[in-house]
Amino acid sequence: MGEKPSSEVTKGYIYAIIGSVCAGSVSTLAKFSLNSNDPVVVTGLSILLSGFVLLSYKPTRSPEPGSLRYLLFFGLVGAGLAPLMYFEGLKETTAVNASLLANGEVLFTAVIAYTAFRERLSRGLAARAMLIVAGLVVVSTNLDLANIAFFQGFSGNLLVLGATICWGVENNIIAVASKRFDVALLSRFRNLIGGGAIAAVAVVAMVPTNFGVVNSLALVLLALAVAGGTYLFIAAVKRLGAIKMLLVWSSSTVFGAGFALVFLGEQITPPQFLGGALIILGIYVFHRGEKVPEAEPFSLPAGKSEEN
Repeated sequence: MGEKPSSEVTKGYIYAIIGSVCAGSVSTLAKFSLNSNDPVVVTGLSILLSGFVLLSYKPTRSPEPGSLRYLLFFGLVGAGLAPLMYFEGLKETTAVNASLLANGEVLFTAVIAYTAFRERLSRGLAARAMLIVAGLVVVSTNLDLANIAFFQGFSGNLLVLGATICWGVENNIIAVASKRFDVALLSRFRNLIGGGAIAAVAVVAMVPTNFGVVNSLALVLLALAVAGGTYLFIAAVKRLGAIKMLLVWSSSTVFGAGFALVFLGEQITPPQFLGGALIILGIYVFHRGEKVPEAEPFSLPAGKSEEN
């Protein structure tokens, strides 16, 4: 297959930006449920419920036999082990460290894509991408570099880094698998497997739960946000590739700050505002600088149909 037509690339950017809005809302929605519940419970239930939401979309289809090994990996690692490592690590490290280290997903995705999958960016696009990276650093650190100490909460930092490595590997494998298998099937069963595994851990460990009306509503909205983010993430990776998609997905940091400001009353500092502007500007010039020639129509392998 040749280059994707510009319409498909544009659609990929749209999916990535809308998906980043969903991803940005997750932290704000999770705050309500986490007030009285363990992160393992909230994570497991939200991901599991999101899997059922995705399952309601064209449920008559079943995964192809060749996709099962991918589904197990995505579910157990991307939607199971990685988020569990992240939330457990968050307990043992500072919020500044966790925020900065979580952005390592972009770095590890790019490194793995470059070394293992031979994915490339032109020099011009790489230079434009540095605007996004700079924005991420500013937003994550608030330019308060004195408070970033890797050895403060060392074990927690390692867990957060481990989670981003898992997601970096998954992002690249999703980019490969999505060219052969249906996007909706990958996303819905990924979350069912991962959420089910985390929920099972909570049950076996007898982690207590406490869901009132507000917490339950927040959990449902969280599941919807996770479902939308998961589906749009994979749909965007399919069209943009792992590196480009993750750079655009970084805008979820900006949307997350906006949701926290409006619904939680958290303040956005001038450096964070500057970082958000750099991310938005970087995404704009990155997309504008990408020249995609019109080529053969984008199509799925024989026997497949486009669902998005």
